[in-house]
Amino acid sequence: MLQDLRELYTNPDKIERIGIVLNDCLTSMEKEMTLSSAEDEEEQDPTILLWLFYFMAQHHLFQRQVEPALEFVNKAIAHTPTHLDLYTLKGKIYQVAGARDKAAVLHEEARILDKADRAINAIAAMYFLKDGQTTQGKDTMDLFVKECGYDGGVHDNQTMWFEECTGRSHYANKEYRQSLKEYWHVVWHSYNMHDDLQDYYGYSMRRYSLQTFEDMLTFSDKTKW
Repeated sequence: MLQDLRELYTNPDKIERIGIVLNDCLTSMEKEMTLSSAEDEEEQDPTILLWLFYFMAQHHLFQRQVEPALEFVNKAIAHTPTHLDLYTLKGKIYQVAGARDKAAVLHEEARILDKADRAINAIAAMYFLKDGQTTQGKDTMDLFVKECGYDGGVHDNQTMWFEECTGRSHYANKEYRQSLKEYWHVVWHSYNMHDDLQDYYGYSMRRYSLQTFEDMLTFSDKTKW
């Protein structure tokens, strides 16, 4: 929910109002398990308290207030220690605080909670790369692409975001040759995509809206070197 309201966090008055609403709901839930103090208010499910802790942590994270954000996310984890979203949120808080090693560990904990989730697997791999743990990041990503190998699973599928993150990780570790190799794949993909799109311009004009077609052209222009 708060992610949808993030653009409001540029306005101090709106930030204050969101904080007041969340604090009032949280206070009422902790006292009477209701969202307000009204006499006819229905008792809420305990999971409402969990998500209020989560939203309060997000509220402080968006303001880059690390300590109160950690306080609320720890309360949420104590409430429901098996919810992986809590660990990814805590990892993001540590990432903002500059503790990339702790962020990587927490995202790995979240991955372990649901080993069948391809998305959280990729996110955990990304946070390892952000911490400069290139081998661990590749190994984590390899859990879902090992049948076709790294080159087939990442390069052949044009997984540009992972190639870019891996290139940065190699560069941070002063492994310049490996970094250049990853960035070469990113550039090569962009050239191939640019060439492929030329065959579909006429089709796209019939199949998509002009806005979507313009977005495609803009993307092509920005990724063409």
